Amino acid sequence: MFLGYCDECEDRFLLPANHVVAVHNLESGVIAVELTCYEGHHILVLSGKDIDIPGPATV
Repeated sequence: MFLGYCDECEDRFLLPANHVVAVHNLESGVIAVELTCYEGHHILVLSGKDIDIPGPATV
């Protein structure tokens, strides 16, 4: 499950793995997960040990 914020829906969603579009290893310790919300809008969630903010971050 992933927690993501959709700018278009202006809401946070807990999204299951079947909403994952792609996973990118941006650099060592930084992972970007592309998801879609329940309305089909694209969401990007950053995760990993080298993210400078606590917890997973939605951008």
